[in-house]
Order: sequence, then C-alpha cells, then structure tokens
Amino acid sequence: MDTGFSRALLAWYVRSARPLPWRATRDPYAIWVAEVLLQQTRVEVAIPYYHRFLQAFPTVESLAAAQGEEVLRVWEGLGYYARARHLHRAARLVTEQGGFPTTAEGWMKLPGVGPYTAAAIASIAFGQDVLALDGNGLRVGARLLGIRRPLDDPSARQRIRAGLEALLPRGRAGEFNQALMDLGATVCLARSPRCEACPVWRWCAAAAHGLWEHIPARPAKRPKPHRHFVAVLVRDPAGRVLLVRQPPRGLWGGLWILPQVEARTWRQARQRLERVLGVRLRRRTGRPFAVLQHGFTHFLATFRAVEAIPSARPAVGRFVSPRSPGVPVPVPTRRILERLRT
Repeated sequence: MDTGFSRALLAWYVRSARPLPWRATRDPYAIWVAEVLLQQTRVEVAIPYYHRFLQAFPTVESLAAAQGEEVLRVWEGLGYYARARHLHRAARLVTEQGGFPTTAEGWMKLPGVGPYTAAAIASIAFGQDVLALDGNGLRVGARLLGIRRPLDDPSARQRIRAGLEALLPRGRAGEFNQALMDLGATVCLARSPRCEACPVWRWCAAAAHGLWEHIPARPAKRPKPHRHFVAVLVRDPAGRVLLVRQPPRGLWGGLWILPQVEARTWRQARQRLERVLGVRLRRRTGRPFAVLQHGFTHFLATFRAVEAIPSARPAVGRFVSPRSPGVPVPVPTRRILERLRT
C-alpha cells in the first residue's frame, strides 16, 4: 500500500475534521483531560464535562492543589470515577516532576494512562511519531487490511498495528491518529459503513471484496451478570438523608452513597446494614421506596431502596439535603435522591 493512503486520509481530515474543542489547542493538559474523558464516554457527552472540568481546574497546578472530593464533585454524573482519581493523582505527580512528559513512554508512567491515551497525547501535543490505536482505528485498520478476525484477537491487533504503523506519516502522526478516529466515528461505522463517502476506499480490502459488513468479525456476546443491592433510606427530623462515604478504592471509591449492601431482599440485608451503621433498623413500610436498574461496564445492577427508622443516630455517615447534597454522589444514589424531591 503506497503513501497515497496517508495523503488522501489527511486531506480528507483537513476538510472534514470534527470541530471538537480540544482540537483548538496544543496545551497538553487540556488534551490530556479530553483523552481521559473520552476513555469511556461518547464525544457529545464529554464536551460539556470538558468545559466544566477546565473551568473548575484551568491548569494542572490547580487540579493538583484541589481536594479529592472537589474533583469528584465536578466529575459527578459521568461515571467511571477511577478516571477522576487517577487524573488527580497524576496531576500531583506532574507538578512534583516540574512538567509534562513529552513521550508516550513517559505518559505511560502516570496513573490511569494506557497505551492509547499516552500515544494520543504524545503525538497531538508533542508531535511524537507514534500510532494511537483506539476501537475506531482498529476497525478501520481491519477493513483496510482485510483482517477478518475479531478485534479482541491479539494476533489481529498486532497485524493491524503493524500495517498502520507502516503508513504513519512522519511529522503528522497527531493528525493521522485523529483522522483515523474521525473516519471510524463518522464514515467507517461498525454497522452500515458509508463506503460511498470514504476518502480511502480505493485502498480498502474489505471494500474491494464487498466484505465491509463482515470485517471485523464480531465476537460472541456474553451476557452480563446481574447483581442486586439493597440501600437503606434513613432520614432525620429535618428530612435530610443519610449518606456514607466509600473508601478510595472500589466501585464507589471516594463517593457518598446511601448505605447499601449486595443482597436481594431487606431480610438478607438488614443485619449487614445494621453493622455498617452501628444501630438497629426498623423498616418503615412494606414495599421499597424505589427500585431502579443501572448498567455498568461489566454487570447490570438492580437497586432497592428501603425506608427505615434507626434506633439511634447512626455511628457513620452524614445527613444531607436530597435537593443539594453538597458531596459527590454516583448516578444510582442521585436518582433515588431525585425521587425524594418530588
């Protein structure tokens, strides 16, 4: 495959690049924040959080100086909170070291920075000639090279990487990486790709053989496990609700949640909840206050919120206003609190 592929791809990118806010800067901090946001978040969801985060923490120094709870509060509602904790911790390391890494290898040493994120920042912000390969790029590469195996196959990923690295234009790796991402996001779609609009169709093996809908092969879907949680709703005389803070690590690391345990029923959960709170609990009504479902990356969850009266003031936690908790809370807790406002 000749270098005409790279020239055609970059010319298309110059004409058709998505006008994303982090593309208007070469500031490594802003690009880093954007790449972390995009790890588990769609672009249209990430954009308002990008502006919100940079407004709260405009520099790496301001992020490093912030309290962890303050960072989580700005991140609230976005999910995957380990990203915020890693970003905060890494900002402190960067300020201690006196500056940003300039290579992908250097970025990989920071918490929460994997191979793709490291290569993206190094190529876009510092011009390093490295390939940043995300899911979009892997799909484009598989079709371009006619690799039929699923993208989670290590040998397929290795072949795609080698093929695309051979096409990487020296001095323009940042644009090349973003062009691959945009091509996969807007044209070379996972389903119903728009081959008629593709700027590089003439180099594409899948297009040449009419196999674009079969490349890459889709791995067999595995059903997600379903977990059940019982949360207890404890209110004080002023109508405030008890939340407890979670340890730094774990599913809700550093966030404030309704006291909860993994269980299917109040009978299964009661004694464990009493041990958590250090008080006896008496259920207020015979039916749950709320039942809601929430999808996580690796499992589905059902939450049952039960109102209860404690025998004394709980030994842990803090009573907060459901309307304005003032502390960072995850989506399931926020959804239950919202029901209290109506």
